Amino acid sequence: MTLASLFQDIMLMSLLLIAGFVVRSYCKPLQKLFLPASVIGGVIGLILGEQVLGVITIPESFASFNGILMRIIMTCVVLGINVNASKMLEHLDYTLTNIFLYGAQMMIGVLLMLFFENIIPGMPEGWGILSTFAYFGSHGNAAAAGGVLEEMGVQGAVDIGMVLATGGLIWSMVVGMAVVNYGVRKGWTTFVKNPEKQPDYFYGGILPADKKEPIGHCTTTTVAVNPLAFQLGLIMVCYALGLGIFTILVRFIPVLSKINAMLYGMVGGLIMWPVMRKVHVDQYVDKKTLNNISGFCLEILIVTAISSLSLDILTKYWLPLLVNIVVICALTTVFCLWFFRKVGNPEWFEKCLMVIGTCTGSSPNGLALVRAVDPDSECCAPQAHGVYNAIFWWNNLLTPILPAVILTSVWTLLGIDALFIVVSGVLMIILIAKKKKAN
Repeated sequence: MTLASLFQDIMLMSLLLIAGFVVRSYCKPLQKLFLPASVIGGVIGLILGEQVLGVITIPESFASFNGILMRIIMTCVVLGINVNASKMLEHLDYTLTNIFLYGAQMMIGVLLMLFFENIIPGMPEGWGILSTFAYFGSHGNAAAAGGVLEEMGVQGAVDIGMVLATGGLIWSMVVGMAVVNYGVRKGWTTFVKNPEKQPDYFYGGILPADKKEPIGHCTTTTVAVNPLAFQLGLIMVCYALGLGIFTILVRFIPVLSKINAMLYGMVGGLIMWPVMRKVHVDQYVDKKTLNNISGFCLEILIVTAISSLSLDILTKYWLPLLVNIVVICALTTVFCLWFFRKVGNPEWFEKCLMVIGTCTGSSPNGLALVRAVDPDSECCAPQAHGVYNAIFWWNNLLTPILPAVILTSVWTLLGIDALFIVVSGVLMIILIAKKKKAN
């Protein structure tokens, strides 16, 4: 790829992203589904591309952006993460539910894959593992896990991940809002008895002046270095450190060469961040800026992945994909309602909505469902989600690893899934028992 072709690619993906934003701004149903502009822009590119109208040409290079951008996104995960132990017990119900669903969604996805492999042959090998990544991490994690499978020779994995993630997003808002209204009628809400109508800016468009926030904070003087360039530099230092470590280790342990390069930056960050804290230079890291760098890469990744999605995959395998979406998302929704109501901690319904939204769609979807019953942002659900992320952040380390495991041994992967389910399940039973005893 030349610099000129790279510039052309960036121009096209930017045009698609802005087109997606414009369409979203004028189409209220898309706003209510919380479909991001990147998804809509990717669909516009898919429709205008060679597979449908043939108005534009989607560059072949679009399919390769995933692997590179995910290295930046995954590195950003570990920098600036601190666990607040004092909140762990308070939100244990929320954390355990997410860990349980992580294993359960993956196990059900793999079992559905095994069920369909003889009925509809030819589906990409190991596609069932994409369920958890699509519903937990939406398009970003689905693209990451699918990218690992494709690097190991499984074609069409990213396309399947994109379809599952989009289906999950739609479920999270359509069914999620039905759950909101049902809970209101049942009197389960803590703060409101009728879902409040949200202001227009909540769904899309320009923010009012009093709602605008900085996208990050300067940790260095601009005289010395541009703050954004500095934060990106820290990300690259982490990746270079991880790359160097694996380059050396591979010489002595050749099997490590099979580990996906997405993991390098995370390993480098896991080493660099504690060292920075130890020598008291951690204040140079601005987590908000890192999150926005990660978010920028994710927008580009989604646009390129969806616009280059193979429609042949969707038309051939629509039935197993639809069954996967409906079965896993339905079981997730029912389980959340049962467990949180069973434990009955304060604000259980708000926590339940947060999990339903994030474990079928994405974190913004979860926050949107909670906002419908908590217009003044009084509930603890966002805090619970933050505690969970601080405790279970290491699931991101599994994103480059587990897709390789399923290609090696499906039964090994099912064993790992069972471990998540059993350990978190036992702790959930203990939590329910303690709650009953306290009452």
